Amino acid sequence: MKNRVDLKSVLIGVLCTILFFTLLSAKQNTTEWDNINVSSVTIHENGFIRILSTAGENMVFLTGDGSAGGTLVLRNALGVPSVSLGANREGQGGIVAYNQNGKVSSHLGTGPRGQGFLRTFNSREAPTTYLGASQQGGGQLTTYNEVGKETVFLGTGSEGIGFLRTANEYGKMSAYLGTGKSNTGMVLLCDRNGMTKWVEKVDSN
Repeated sequence: MKNRVDLKSVLIGVLCTILFFTLLSAKQNTTEWDNINVSSVTIHENGFIRILSTAGENMVFLTGDGSAGGTLVLRNALGVPSVSLGANREGQGGIVAYNQNGKVSSHLGTGPRGQGFLRTFNSREAPTTYLGASQQGGGQLTTYNEVGKETVFLGTGSEGIGFLRTANEYGKMSAYLGTGKSNTGMVLLCDRNGMTKWVEKVDSN
C-alpha cells in the first residue's frame, strides 16, 4: 500500500514555517521601521514612551509610573531636563521649567490647598517671585532678593483688605501703604529694624 501525501498537512506546515520566519524577521528589524501608523496605543503595567537622541539620551519621556501619576519630560540637546509636565504626590498638576544647567527656573501649578500659583527662581534655585493665592485665599504678588528675603508684598490681607508692603535687604518692613483696620487709607514708615516711626491714617469719621 503506497503512502499518500496529505497535501493539506503539507500546506499547513509550509504556511506555519513562513509565518515563523516572518515574525522572527519582524522582531529583528523593529528598530529599522521608519513609520508606524496606528489609531491608538495602549500601554499597561507602568510602561513608557521615549524618544532618543543620536547619543541615546532620553529627549522625550512619557510615563505613567509612580504614585504621582503620569509625567512628560522634555530634555535639551545636552540631555538635561528642560520642561516637565505632570502631577505631584498630592495629585496637583504642574509645569516645571529648567535652565540650561537643569536648575528649576519657574513652576506653574497648584498648591496644597488647591490654589494656583506661579513661582520663579534664580540660577541657584532661590525664589525670586510668587504670583498666586495667599494662605488666606486672596491673591498676592511677592518678590524676594538674592538671599531669599521678601522685599515686596502686594495683595490681600487676612481681613480681606488690600495693601502694599516693602522691606529692606534684611526682610524688615520699611513701608506700608494700604487699608487700616477701620477700612480707611493708611501709610506707615519704619526704621531699618522694622519699627514704626511715622503713621498717617484717614479719619474714620
